[in-house]
Amino acid sequence: MGKKIVCESCGTIFPFEKAKDFTVCPVCNASFDDGENESSTHDEKEKIDLDHPDMYYYSIDSEDKYEDKSWRRIWCECISCRYANSILYSNFILINPEYVKLKDGIEIRCKGCGKAVTNPVIPKRPDGWRELEMWEKDYNNLPKCPICHSTKIHKISMTNKAASALTFGIFAVGHVSKTYKCDICGSKF
Repeated sequence: MGKKIVCESCGTIFPFEKAKDFTVCPVCNASFDDGENESSTHDEKEKIDLDHPDMYYYSIDSEDKYEDKSWRRIWCECISCRYANSILYSNFILINPEYVKLKDGIEIRCKGCGKAVTNPVIPKRPDGWRELEMWEKDYNNLPKCPICHSTKIHKISMTNKAASALTFGIFAVGHVSKTYKCDICGSKF
């Protein structure tokens, strides 16, 4: 693992690459001491691991979106199920461009999977972080019918080709030389 920087006042653990230029902690605004931060530990308070968050936030409602400011929300995605949760802005005490922090005593759960958020600091979603696509087919790489562009095709078996060649002889060349047949329009390719 790489170097870590630990805030002595709140126990937040930062990756060294992200926090090397910080002069104050973005979570609690305490100033960093030059000496011990890279390897220090904090036993009295719970550590917050920013490398393994429970949720990422991706959007914060603007102040002028609602007349009643109590409806303002922060939109977060669960790390486990990628469900988009809306959490009231008033549940947070610190907002900055990289992190938001839950108020003490506030407990939130993902509405998709029910997992409780144990890490009170929710970082901004990284640019390369995407939705789960394990259940989606990659339609760009599926073979398609060149006539109707349907993906409902089946492969012509060698048994079918041999039977056609035996039955029709030289007239089966159009069928034997093809690999797929479209179930929608009937074309062979």
